[in-house]
Amino acid sequence: METQKPFTIGAHVKVRYSSDPTLPRDKWSKESGVIKEDFGEQITAATGRSWAQAHRFAVALDDGRLVFVDPENLEQA
Repeated sequence: METQKPFTIGAHVKVRYSSDPTLPRDKWSKESGVIKEDFGEQITAATGRSWAQAHRFAVALDDGRLVFVDPENLEQA
């Protein structure tokens, strides 16, 4: 039975994120934040391409930074 809720605007989440492009994903730290925007289906519709896609969610981290991530880098807080 699936009990996890989908990510929605206003949800408190943990984000796996790093601004260092050389750091492997398994070394990225988890940071707390709140989802501010879900771009969802707008991403492909707006660009008309399947490559170089923007990230789906805008998340305001607790330290004040705004990051853009995909669902695989989010978990419920």
